[in-house]
Order: sequence, then C-alpha cells, then structure tokens
Amino acid sequence: TPFHADVFRSYSWSANVCGRKKWLLYPAGQEEFLKDCHGNLPFDVTAPDLRDERIYPRYSQSQPPLEIIQEAGEIVFIPSGWHHQVHNLEDTISINHNWVNGCNVAVMWCFLQDELAAVQREISQWKEPMDDWHLQCQLIMKSCTGIDYKEFYNFLKVIAENRISILEKGLDEESSSQNNSKAAISTLGMLHAVFDLKRTVKVLSSLSANEDFRKLDLSSLSPSPEALLQHLESAIDTALL
Repeated sequence: TPFHADVFRSYSWSANVCGRKKWLLYPAGQEEFLKDCHGNLPFDVTAPDLRDERIYPRYSQSQPPLEIIQEAGEIVFIPSGWHHQVHNLEDTISINHNWVNGCNVAVMWCFLQDELAAVQREISQWKEPMDDWHLQCQLIMKSCTGIDYKEFYNFLKVIAENRISILEKGLDEESSSQNNSKAAISTLGMLHAVFDLKRTVKVLSSLSANEDFRKLDLSSLSPSPEALLQHLESAIDTALL
C-alpha cells in the first residue's frame, strides 16, 4: 500500500494469516516533513526524489521510520494518525480492522474539519456566485472521505445511544443485585460507557457550535443536537450518582 494514514484517522490492526510484510511507520505529525513543495504526500517514502530539497524542502527534518518485518501469525497495531507504507515480501493473506473509540473520536472530528477546510480552499473562488456553496463543500468532502457533517452527527448519536443502553442495563443489574453491585457495574463497563459518553459530549458540543454545521438544514436530525446533548449529560449524571 502507498504511504497513507487510515480512514478517519482510526486505529487499526493487521493480522498476517500467512506471508511476510515490511512496514514503514511514522508517528503522527511526522508526515508534515514529508510533504512536497505543493503540500502533497509522497506515494513511496523510499523514493530517491525525497532527498531533493527543491521538491521536498523539509525531508531532512523528518525522523527515520519505524521499520517492522511482520511474520505469519503476528499482529501489528497502528495508532491513530500514524502514516505508514506496507510491502508484501511474499504472497500474503492478512485480516485488517479499523475502529474509532472514545480515545480518538476527537481526532476523527479534527480530521473532518481539516478535510472540509481543504475543500473550501479548493473551491473558494465559487463562493460568491454559488448559492449552495456550503452544501457543495459537504458533498465534495463526502465524496473524498465517505462522510459529511450530518452523517458524523448520526455516527455520534448511534454510539451515544449504545453507551446509554449499557449504562441503563448496568443500573438495572445493580439495583436488582445489591449484594453484588461491583460485579454488576464492571460487566462491560459502566466506567467505559461513561468515559465514551463524556468524550462524545465534548465532540458533539464542538460539532453543534461549528459554523459550517449550523449552516446545514438540521431539521431532519432526530433528536436535535441540543436534545441529544441534554440526554447524554443527564445519563452521565445519573450513572455517577
């Protein structure tokens, strides 16, 4: 695979069923030193062109990549935002999985804001003559990333409702089993659910206050962002009593 970071800046793991892979990984932020004079990332971080300061003026400031040889039966974990490049050293079968949780959902939100800002810069000259310019920006961002701001809201809503159901189940178990309340709380985690909800509240608050989000037609969102925030905060308060 060419040099990239995973979708939505998600976490990922890759398990080798058979074969061998060579990984080149750069910690989040290092990719800035690998951009060319136009701000584009390289396709191949091993290409000799990267040493040409006229094309890649900041390459000399970058750190060497973390290099891993992954054998059959081994799993590699990729932290959120780490750019990487992968070479199959022989015929290889891998299983991969990406996910977002309370620890990196704010990173996903920052990524979406950066993506929208990039689209807005690209078509800024059409802002005045185009009545639905902000909607077109959302459409283009979705075509590039697979999601827009309203779908991100619905993503947060689904996660929040799931965590609230965990809290409600945990509270029911606690009330019906007073002699074993600690066991009831720890069964997939009340604390885990509260943590995720707190992070969701923080991101949802930022989304709700975002100028580009507020320009959209939010009447189709159910519940409204304000109502969902109140519900989440109430659920957190009840769980922590």
